[in-house]
Amino acid sequence: MIAASEPQEFVPNGREHCKLHPGPVQHQVSLQHHHLTNRVDSDIPILAFKNVAINNNSKEFWHVRGQEDDNSDFDEELHISGHTVVWSKGCHGNSNFVFKSFTVDSPVTEAFWCNFDLASGKAECTENRKNLKVELVPSICVVKDCALNVFTIKGEEHSVSLPFKVGKAWVIEHGLLLERSSCHTEIITPKKNSDIPPTLFSLLHPLDEPAPVIYKYGGGSVGRTTYMTDETQHIIFTSVKPPLVVTYDSLVGTHSVWTLRKATTEEGNDASKLSGPTGCSQTQNFTYPSSSSGLLHGLMTKSSYSHLNLSSQSPTRSSPYRSQHSSQMSLSSPASRMHSPAVTRMATLSRSQSPSLHFSHLGSMSPAGMRSPSIARSPAMSYSASSHLNETGFGIDMVEPLAPELCLDHLWTDSVSTQCEGPQNQANKAFLTTDMCGQRFLCYLIQNRRELRCVKYSKSNNKNIRKQLIFGVTTTLIAKDAVALEKLNMILIIDLSGNLVLYSGVVKVGKVHLPLSTASLSLAMSGSLPRPSTPLDSPRFPITSSRPSSAMDNVIDEVVLLSPVPVESGDSSRLEGGVGSYMDDYPMYSMSGSGRHIVGLRDSVANRFTLEMSNGNMYRSSLPELCCSPLVKKCLEALKYILPKDVAIQLMVRWYATHNAPGGPTSQSEWHKFMICLLSMMGYDIAKLYLASKLDANDSLSPKIAAKIPKSSGCNDDWEYLFKSDYHVKDGQMQCRLMHFKEPNINFAITTLPTTSCMDTTAPLFSYIPTILFALHLVYEELKLNNMLAKTSQDLATLLIQMSSDLQWTGYIDEYCRNHPTLATTIKPEHVQLLPEHYQLLQQPNYLTIDPPSVHQYLFTLIKGMDINGFPYFKDINKNSHDIILLYTIYLGQSTATCMQELEDKFIKRIPASGPRSYDDVERKSELIFSDECTAAERVILCMTDMGLTLEDLECIPFGVSLALHDAIYQCRANPPADWPESAYMLIGRQDLSAQARLLEKKDHIPPTEEDNTDDDDDGMECLDQELLKLRFPDDLRVQEVRRLLQSSKPVRIALVQRPEVSDHDYIEEQEMRLLSICHRTMSLPVGRGMFTLCTSRPVVTETLPIPKLNLTGRAPPRNNTVDLKHIDVPANMNSWPSFHNGVAAGLRIAAGDSQIDATWIVYNKPKAGSGNEMTNEHAGFLMALGLNGHLAKLDTLNTHEYLIKAHEFTSVGLLLGLAAVKRGTMDVGVTKTLSIHAEALLPVSSSDLDVPHIVQVAAIIGIGLVYQGTAHRHIAEVLLAEIGRPPGPEMENCTDRESYSLAAGIALGFVTLAHGSDAIGLSDLNIPDQLYHYMVGGHRRPLTAAQREKFKSPSYQIKEGDQVNTDLTSPGATLALGLMFLKTGNKAVAQWLTAPDTQFLLDFVRPDFLILRILSHGLILWDEIRPTKEWIESNIPLIVKDNAFKQSSNDSSSGEVDIDFQTMSQAYCNIVAGACMCVGLRFAGSANQSAFDCLLYFAKEFTTLTTKTTAEIAGKNTLESCLNAVVLSLAMVMAGTGNLEVLRLTRFLHTRIGNDLNYGSHMATHMAIGLLFLGGGRYTLSTSNTAIAALVCALFPRFPIHSNDNRYHLQALRHLYVLAAEPRLILPRDVDTNKPCYARLEVIFKETTWYKELKVNMMAPCIIPELNLLKQINVLGPRYWNIKLDVEKYRDTVKAILENSGTLYVKQRAGHLSYVEDPKGFRSLLAQTFTHDQAGHQVVQPDVIRSFTSDPSVLAFAEYCCSQKLASQEEREIVSLFSSVLYECITKEKPEILETHIAVDQAVRTMVTEPTPHLLWQIKLILVYYEVAYPRLHQTLPTITKWPLINSEFLTAIKSRIDKCLDRWLQDNLKLIIAYLQGRNIRSDYSQQLACFLLFHDIPPAELLSQSKITGCQSVPEVVKSLLHLQLPVSTVMRLMPAFQNKA
Repeated sequence: MIAASEPQEFVPNGREHCKLHPGPVQHQVSLQHHHLTNRVDSDIPILAFKNVAINNNSKEFWHVRGQEDDNSDFDEELHISGHTVVWSKGCHGNSNFVFKSFTVDSPVTEAFWCNFDLASGKAECTENRKNLKVELVPSICVVKDCALNVFTIKGEEHSVSLPFKVGKAWVIEHGLLLERSSCHTEIITPKKNSDIPPTLFSLLHPLDEPAPVIYKYGGGSVGRTTYMTDETQHIIFTSVKPPLVVTYDSLVGTHSVWTLRKATTEEGNDASKLSGPTGCSQTQNFTYPSSSSGLLHGLMTKSSYSHLNLSSQSPTRSSPYRSQHSSQMSLSSPASRMHSPAVTRMATLSRSQSPSLHFSHLGSMSPAGMRSPSIARSPAMSYSASSHLNETGFGIDMVEPLAPELCLDHLWTDSVSTQCEGPQNQANKAFLTTDMCGQRFLCYLIQNRRELRCVKYSKSNNKNIRKQLIFGVTTTLIAKDAVALEKLNMILIIDLSGNLVLYSGVVKVGKVHLPLSTASLSLAMSGSLPRPSTPLDSPRFPITSSRPSSAMDNVIDEVVLLSPVPVESGDSSRLEGGVGSYMDDYPMYSMSGSGRHIVGLRDSVANRFTLEMSNGNMYRSSLPELCCSPLVKKCLEALKYILPKDVAIQLMVRWYATHNAPGGPTSQSEWHKFMICLLSMMGYDIAKLYLASKLDANDSLSPKIAAKIPKSSGCNDDWEYLFKSDYHVKDGQMQCRLMHFKEPNINFAITTLPTTSCMDTTAPLFSYIPTILFALHLVYEELKLNNMLAKTSQDLATLLIQMSSDLQWTGYIDEYCRNHPTLATTIKPEHVQLLPEHYQLLQQPNYLTIDPPSVHQYLFTLIKGMDINGFPYFKDINKNSHDIILLYTIYLGQSTATCMQELEDKFIKRIPASGPRSYDDVERKSELIFSDECTAAERVILCMTDMGLTLEDLECIPFGVSLALHDAIYQCRANPPADWPESAYMLIGRQDLSAQARLLEKKDHIPPTEEDNTDDDDDGMECLDQELLKLRFPDDLRVQEVRRLLQSSKPVRIALVQRPEVSDHDYIEEQEMRLLSICHRTMSLPVGRGMFTLCTSRPVVTETLPIPKLNLTGRAPPRNNTVDLKHIDVPANMNSWPSFHNGVAAGLRIAAGDSQIDATWIVYNKPKAGSGNEMTNEHAGFLMALGLNGHLAKLDTLNTHEYLIKAHEFTSVGLLLGLAAVKRGTMDVGVTKTLSIHAEALLPVSSSDLDVPHIVQVAAIIGIGLVYQGTAHRHIAEVLLAEIGRPPGPEMENCTDRESYSLAAGIALGFVTLAHGSDAIGLSDLNIPDQLYHYMVGGHRRPLTAAQREKFKSPSYQIKEGDQVNTDLTSPGATLALGLMFLKTGNKAVAQWLTAPDTQFLLDFVRPDFLILRILSHGLILWDEIRPTKEWIESNIPLIVKDNAFKQSSNDSSSGEVDIDFQTMSQAYCNIVAGACMCVGLRFAGSANQSAFDCLLYFAKEFTTLTTKTTAEIAGKNTLESCLNAVVLSLAMVMAGTGNLEVLRLTRFLHTRIGNDLNYGSHMATHMAIGLLFLGGGRYTLSTSNTAIAALVCALFPRFPIHSNDNRYHLQALRHLYVLAAEPRLILPRDVDTNKPCYARLEVIFKETTWYKELKVNMMAPCIIPELNLLKQINVLGPRYWNIKLDVEKYRDTVKAILENSGTLYVKQRAGHLSYVEDPKGFRSLLAQTFTHDQAGHQVVQPDVIRSFTSDPSVLAFAEYCCSQKLASQEEREIVSLFSSVLYECITKEKPEILETHIAVDQAVRTMVTEPTPHLLWQIKLILVYYEVAYPRLHQTLPTITKWPLINSEFLTAIKSRIDKCLDRWLQDNLKLIIAYLQGRNIRSDYSQQLACFLLFHDIPPAELLSQSKITGCQSVPEVVKSLLHLQLPVSTVMRLMPAFQNKA
């Protein structure tokens, strides 16, 4: 009988909350007229009851589940009442609290917890879903009649309208199953000539449409798949793991089990074919019996009752169809699907993009209106139960089947009942359970028949079949109700007598006893028990099964009344009489004084359950766990593994009944109870065991001892009891040794035991005694490897020594005696109960060994390098032994195995389980494979990671065993490989690398530290990383200066002094003219600010992105009057493009890769309706910025269309360029179509003319080039080539700003043919280079293409070009197209076309401003010939130009020519130099090359000087300004991201220039140079890849606009394409301990190239590193931080991920060093290191000194409390001195984890004098042999081993000396005892701790082996050594034993 806990009255927590809940909020729609009408009608009797409900009671129910975390012990309750759902948490009787409550607008029919899968969607192919990562979202699902409300744990809310009324909803692994409610007429009178609608649907996501579920019956190729349309099939149970569905056929009366899985596309198609109109059979003579027989067609076996005999016709199976008729009505808007305003990832899935079927869930709609025979997506159709599709009047043009997502595979069906009872035979409850041995059962309760049917199932061994579960026999238990107790692996049932009975699987455990003294329950035995009539009147209902019964029943009933108290031999009959107990057949529980009794069970969680009483009350109770002791648990697991199933279940059942018998707690420990239970089941006579009597003697509250002690006063028996106790024996001996007293001879006879006894050979476990001993011995060895359980090993040894002495296994006896010497006295030969004749009855498995497996001895042998057999291993039983042995073999075994499995097969002997195999017992084989480069230490770390071992696990392993593992960790700590997992880095103590791996895996963003920002103005630059900028530029305020220069949100200062002769009106005009000139500068600021703030912030998705104001006003001091542009004429729409640039700058602040940005947030930033619902230029720029950052890819086609139909020019430009930037190089068809609409050349000839603005056409042409970048697409290239020379159209078409269109076509052509040169496949016949050369130099116009002839058949009435090519129009585009097409190809023939003319005649044919483009393209082609020198730049200048530039007359010319145009020469010189400087800038962009910097800075200063000279007029100020802009931008490109101070000074000077001769474009170039200098807030720089160069050429085109609306030569929006060339290359070290950025030294190793050999450069991070394709390796250098090596070639993806993730590189500070901020010069660190070498003075340690070495709080506490105390005792001072020395060594040499080992070793040696412990001595022995044998061997094979060992040799020598001294002193005093041991005499009475330690430390074998050696008469050492050679004894041991051997002789 099992004692349960005291029942407590149970009231649902949600019930009390619902009483106080206000309920649903009713909509106030009543009008005053309505109230008046009610007032008048209320006098009418019938109308007075209009608002009165007959049944107004709200339905109440609830669900309870346990907390998923195993460590917590409380329940969660989901209470449903009316409209309210309450989610509460807490344990009953303790603190219960309401976690959340939900209220909906209609009554709730069901609510439950469920999980939805984000990855499951219909957008992906069904077959590819296996590769999707499952991301479950915990949710609460509230079910109403025709709708669902889903509330996720993240706060999202979804409202789902359903096209049918929900009958029942069921939880599955990744969503829900929905049963459609069927009315009675559908079942009785099925429709004819129509499709039957499906009855079962799945919902895998709240934004999905309910998909019909298909089912498959029949195996193999003959299996058929169809929709679930059977109205008589109902689900009664679903499970998540395994995914099972249990259904009931109400017509046939059978239960079926199905497995749920993803449906394949083929199965969906098959189901549609079978169920479609062509596959539907015409129902003839459709009768009731055959209406539902089709579902089980083919499922029933021949032996089963087949319902196919009832009808020869199978019912019609149908498929739901999706209507595509576009003229039908819609019942609700798509917006009704989700009510939550929250923007989440769930809303970004493809579900929200497809039209869905939505139904209103208002209360006015009747359920009948929601029924539909044909489920369709769009439009929604309704139908009633009395009519079908043909009667609704809705036509269907075309139908498409709705794809199913889930499929049911049939697994099992129970036998058909001969008496079909229809729905009455349906199971009321079903659950899954596991018995104590891991066997799984599916149980379903049929309350009508009082039956609990348990079906056993297991996994199939055949991996090729799809059905992985096999169902076996069905066992029927008689029960009124039942629940599964998951934590106990048991079932609790109510039998017919009202008793609670406990089962494990189908095996009866016993009856449950509820405490009778419970006040709350008042349960008591009734006054008079019912009189039994005869045994036949109250039969014990047997367990019915298809298998024969066994002897199990007797054992089960026997253990019911087993008492935990040991019984005498005469009372053993009570065990046998338990079967016929009088109390077994009668109700045990009833309410006193009433007829109340238990009627039901519910809400089972873990080991808790709820009792339902007949009066409606409920009580909560629980059953005790199987065991609490870890030792008992391990023993049970081992026995369950090794024993057969039937035997194991007997043991488990008896133990549970014994341990939890009624009667209250006893003083006996759980282990003592288990030991007695196990011994009794093995057949031992417990009463005659010396072991049992000893337990009684040690138990002061034992019934026997308590009876002997009088209660009134003490007596001599009290003293006798104390003397006999174990405590007196152990403690007395220790005190005697401490006080140097003579040890007493304690040998008391506790009880007089009979000398002869015999075992019961019929006991269940008798024949398995050897097996049990071996299994428990492996548990015993496992306990040795756990510091937390090591002390319990003696308890287990007490049992094992008894069993081994009975079996006469002397090796095992010696093992236990050596490890636990006190147990030697318990071996009494006269107490042996196992007789020799019993041996033949015992089973002897072949894995049993004569010598006991010893894990310590095994490791000792491995360290010494000796051969050894495999160590026995029980799966998951002795896992620590298995893991540690494998690790030792890997580290010390010198094996050449390439995988871990090979080592396991060699050194581990797996013993298969004899008992039952668990359901999920899958043998895990390690797939770890070692590379050849891996050292032994690295292999150990990888194996430890694969095994799941952590540093916390190592702390639980004894210090001697773990030392070798710590040594492997210590070796790998300095330079671990870069591709290890995060857990491996944590294991070796490299938190920096671990954090780096975690950061890269999760892609987490490290937000900058928030600092107080006193500036409240939003200038668009407030999100800069101040921590980074302070580290990069700590010595000045350059960042603040740049922020001041680029801010545009504040009014500018207009400081003009009013002269006396100037009137006020004229003064105001002067101020406004001054403001206008400053406004030109202000309007150009956003482009530079966008560069400065590139990717520096992550917006809040619940707010719109703030766009800083573009302030074009001023303030006039001293009164600070506002100055605006009201009194002068300004250009119209002057700020249109500046506003666009301002929006781009704001959008570029958003970091690339921000996952929170989605389409909803993009649309959310649209201008609000209050602004006239017109698109703004800022939002247009915002869209382009999102495209440049990659976020515009999330914008769907519908929103794109909504943007474009606004016909807003700037929005179209920004959107087209943004989409093209996102899809660059992809040839995306959708974007191509969008761009083609806006580009005439890509439209068909017959298409209608579209009025597309010119700037939109330019943007579309550039967009085409970006989408087809690098593809060399023939058609696109041909069209773009023709568009370069597009003639003007009729009237005003294509007559303005033609230059920008031609340039755009040329650049786009360069994008398409980028770097292909003449090798482009398919373009050779187009002669693109020749055509481009023709466009560049001019000539006769070539014939138009056919498409152009059709479009331009009418000549232009505005422009007359003649038959010559207009080179002013076509030359720029053609020149850049040639340069990009032959980029880096080195084609000198084409490059020759682009050289500067070297004669005056040729120069007259080329516009001087075109020379800059020719020189630029020339450099792009001859990329490798560019040199960062002044000489190379001047080499591009023809001699005639060089000699005549800036000369005013022929007399000044050195060439001697007369007809020289000095203006042309000067302009040519400026443009050629500027073009060459741009080549250098592009070639060395982002490199910060010092030579390039010096060269470009020289020419920048030269041009700056020229602008102030009078000779500037020769070339023209505009030419000089344009060339200066190009040179400054080139200089900024080289120093991009560096923040160079000299460049900043130059650009600041250019910024301050204001005047009429400075236009808008000059200011734009200056601010772009400032922005490039601090690109991305110092995180970004420029790349020199082909695509990046092309983007820079387009963005930095050296012809800047004259005014803010100028787009004649170059579209202003293209200035932002520099983003495509920007890349993050900042390395930002971050201290892993403080999480703060810091300085660290980097070593960058360059690859060997043709220009230089392999080069090493030292840098101080944070810094910008060179391009990765130039690097070989990046190293973090010491000595302040641990070294990190990043091989760029091998781990390129890792390095790129670091750079893209804010450049964060975690570093870990080494001991004894401070950071560069705290100690810039390293003086303090050097001072700390000087102390480490003076170890003689380490007597007292000050914590302040230790803090300079480490910040570990545990180490600092140890230094404070253990090393800094001034003590008087000499011994204490020695200990403090030792601790101080050890602490210094461990901290300064980076091995703090070994500090505990030093202390443990010292303590173990000190206890050798008082109380020696063999277990601790084993640890010291392993350490000594490791450093004596293994460490030197490792040092030879591993030359890179750390130079400092974990434990130094001096310490080890001192330890060994102290142990030898202690044992030698003992040997001198106890030589006779050793002689007796060598002679094989019985010395167990004198066995002591010192003897055991002596034998252990000196490797002395058992006495039996020594006695077999022939050493009689041996006098010399060589003779003794030779005689003992087979024992492999050390010579030192032989020398110590020589006196004993001589005396023996």
